[in-house]
Amino acid sequence: MSSEYSAAYLAEDRRQLAMVGIVVVTALSFIVVMIRLYARRVLIRELGWDDLFILLAQLTSWATMALCMMLLRYGSGRHLAALVSTPETLVKMYKWLVTTQLVYMFNLWLCRVSGLAFYARINPMPQFILYLRVSFAFISAVYIAQTLIIALQCIPLAALWGAVEGKCMGSKIVFVSTGALTIACDSLILILPLKIVLSLQTKLARKLALLGILCFGIFAVVTSILRMISMIVSIEHEDDITWYFSPVIAWTCAEISAGIIALSLPALRSIFGFLKEKRSTKDQSYSNGSRGIGLDSVSRKRQRIFHGPNGYENTTEIDCARSPSQEALWDRRTDQKIRVMDTVNVEIHG
Repeated sequence: MSSEYSAAYLAEDRRQLAMVGIVVVTALSFIVVMIRLYARRVLIRELGWDDLFILLAQLTSWATMALCMMLLRYGSGRHLAALVSTPETLVKMYKWLVTTQLVYMFNLWLCRVSGLAFYARINPMPQFILYLRVSFAFISAVYIAQTLIIALQCIPLAALWGAVEGKCMGSKIVFVSTGALTIACDSLILILPLKIVLSLQTKLARKLALLGILCFGIFAVVTSILRMISMIVSIEHEDDITWYFSPVIAWTCAEISAGIIALSLPALRSIFGFLKEKRSTKDQSYSNGSRGIGLDSVSRKRQRIFHGPNGYENTTEIDCARSPSQEALWDRRTDQKIRVMDTVNVEIHG
């Protein structure tokens, strides 16, 4: 078969481009996660379950990256005609493909759980927690379904690489079904923040800003769609599927990294809040030294109400300022809670 093609055609190789893309996106997500963990652990000193799961997702993404590299090593990104002379290479590629698919699905599940944990942190209201529990059950059920589809795509599985006779679902059914379920789950994680933001009693501009941060996950959905498109293209060129499969591998790692970055951006917002607070502290010191009246004239009173009218935990914070120019201190807090603010002006005439 290889004699039908020119030596130049058989020598074509686009694995290098895929490798560079995989390394770049994985390194970028690693940098973002490290900044996030530094902010949460060192600056804010408040790690949460969402931070733990995003760290596990990042560590698993390294495994996904390594497995994708193995797929490229054993032929993905080269023409199928150049590989038929070494059938053992194709067998190894299909074995690594199954392993990669399983780890990839687990990686996505970790990302989604991290997102749900983050939403639970910023909105602990019982009704919303119920939504999150239902969402967790859904994404977990999808993960199990995807795992079963991959593990049982051929019975026995060895029939996938032609070692034995068996029955197989077909690549199109496996890739399209798992890809569609992935897009559904990613869309769910994207939609959930809408309820949080729209319920806030704040200015429209602030709502739009929060939506812009929380809904950055649209890029994760876009990468999922692009990955699915690349899979369909590779399936339609089954006679040269290995050549068209390298973009699928690149989009696989890009999807994982996009999800990790999208889920980390809201948490990174706390860094800017912390820096703003540090800057205001310096301004306070300057004000105390130059004019004698600074933010030390502001007192704070905190009262915790454990059982509100709807069973919610409520915290009341009061700031008193001598001047309207002194901002409420909790506006700069970085603990990522939903807050309702009200300003009361009191004039005393003696």
